[in-house]
Amino acid sequence: MDTKDWYLEYAVGSISNRMNICRVDEFSDIVKKNFGQEIYNSMFLYNHDIIDHVNKTGSVSEFNGEQAIDKIVLDIDLVGEKSGDKTKDKLLELVDVMNGKGIGNELIQLWFSGSGFHIHIPNIYGFEPSNNIAKIVRATLQRDFGNYIDMIYDSRRLIRSGYSCNKKTSCYKIPLSLQEVELWDYDSIKDFAKKIRNDWIPPKFDADKDYKLNDFEPMDISRKNSNEHRKIFENRRGITTRWITCAQHIYNDGEVPNMRHKNLLRVVSLWIRHYGFDKIACDNLARAYMSKMNNPLPADEVSRLVADAYKIGGYKYGCDDEILSQYCDSKCTLFRFKNLDEESKVLNSDEMVDMLVNYLNTDFSDKSFNLKDIFPFMQNDFLFRGGELAMLIGDTKLGKTAFWQYIIANLPKVSTLFLSLEVDKEKITRRFIQQTLKMNKEEVEKLLKERDSYVINKAKEVMSNISLTTAAEAPDITQYSELIEKSNAKIVVVDTIDRVKARYAKNDLLQKQNYIINELKDLAMKEEVIILGVSHISKGASFRLKEGERLDIHSGKGSSDMEQKADTIISFEGDRNMSSKRRVEALGARDNTPFELLVNFDWKTFTFSKRT
Repeated sequence: MDTKDWYLEYAVGSISNRMNICRVDEFSDIVKKNFGQEIYNSMFLYNHDIIDHVNKTGSVSEFNGEQAIDKIVLDIDLVGEKSGDKTKDKLLELVDVMNGKGIGNELIQLWFSGSGFHIHIPNIYGFEPSNNIAKIVRATLQRDFGNYIDMIYDSRRLIRSGYSCNKKTSCYKIPLSLQEVELWDYDSIKDFAKKIRNDWIPPKFDADKDYKLNDFEPMDISRKNSNEHRKIFENRRGITTRWITCAQHIYNDGEVPNMRHKNLLRVVSLWIRHYGFDKIACDNLARAYMSKMNNPLPADEVSRLVADAYKIGGYKYGCDDEILSQYCDSKCTLFRFKNLDEESKVLNSDEMVDMLVNYLNTDFSDKSFNLKDIFPFMQNDFLFRGGELAMLIGDTKLGKTAFWQYIIANLPKVSTLFLSLEVDKEKITRRFIQQTLKMNKEEVEKLLKERDSYVINKAKEVMSNISLTTAAEAPDITQYSELIEKSNAKIVVVDTIDRVKARYAKNDLLQKQNYIINELKDLAMKEEVIILGVSHISKGASFRLKEGERLDIHSGKGSSDMEQKADTIISFEGDRNMSSKRRVEALGARDNTPFELLVNFDWKTFTFSKRT
């Protein structure tokens, strides 16, 4: 494929630094310039229309032009910290399968991704540019290799570039020969990847060469004949792939008494949303599903249900749906984002007690902290745990951001993702240094300008566990999970809530804030992280403060859901006129004894101390 007229999206330093566009033939120079950093590039290429689209919208989102693919990346993800060798074995099994299908080793590049493995192969299917190519690639690879790979083929996907750093593991994405993979264990490969490899380069694919293999045809997701679609779901050994296993289980189970309508609606919804099948494909696949039943629905009824699913665009059943959850499978790629117990959905008394005992004996030191460790003069312990959302509310320019910063700076090395959506990255960074070294602004800036080695090294040491995203590069809330995974964060600071980008939220301010609060709470539980949010107060609350009243649990700006969804709401009060006195009080705490802290805030060093 001639790539000179095609473009890609890339990110350097962090996946959140995306929205950079370059020609494909320019990307190698960008990699060389940023050699050894964290670098990502788009899975799919864009035609020239992407330039105008990004200039107009500032994003690749909602681009409807043609896309293409120059190479195929198969992702064999590391599942669990101690499954490295099993993941390597799965990689080698996949290579054997590919060889058996006629894909020679000369077409297979093996890469260690920094945690799991990637296989790069040329475009052996002859995928043609189209505005639907991501769905075609996904369905094709699901059909041929779905038992082995993760389905990462969405049109906006960024993948880790070769020779770039995986910050989570401090390893690099490096190429490996087949012999090396066969001889080395996973830990040896991982140790080898601590440095960029420069002793061997795998054979490159020729951009101008046609690599199409006769036995490999793209899956036609709009084909009227459903036989090809059925291959995904029908397997005489009952083996499912890792992608949306519930749909496969429902299809293969066939008839369930009194469940024909309900089950059919769910599988059609999943076919539309996750497999990209069009109406004709779904209709034919639904008829095939009915053929497995002794008492199938009439053909016209099947067609009506399929049409309804498309017309409404809805019927968006999630993992917690009462029916789909019964078919949940730990093999599914999405399973780790859930909290469902496959064996026991309803716990009896014995299971409840055992569960609690195990919970109380679990080490949560890396995903919890005690506020009393930061402020020893507190009377009681006050714990923040993974899965919780804590909101700090207060009037403007009192030091709310500094308060969360001070806590993060004084914790043991807990991985933290700091989303600074109001304060620029230079100020945030300087304040962390001020808090740690107990220096004022002028002192820190003077020493840094002089390149004082002690201050620089100390600052880097103190902030080694902190990842920072600022307003200029603020991601959408839908990207937070990915950022948490990339940074390995256990704590996420969101400053402030009303500055969060949420493209799927409604324009109404109140509804948007409710949406954000709910998303943050779900995110905390799904990722098992502590989310520390900052929110301004309402105008009414601000007025009442001036009248001498105190903040209460309802004082947060806008959202009525804050008081319901947040596990903890903390007020932050004081005098804006450079007074040092601050009152910090837990207004609502789901599983803690409320506290009141009377502290002094040092404006010069951004530190907090006991008020005497």
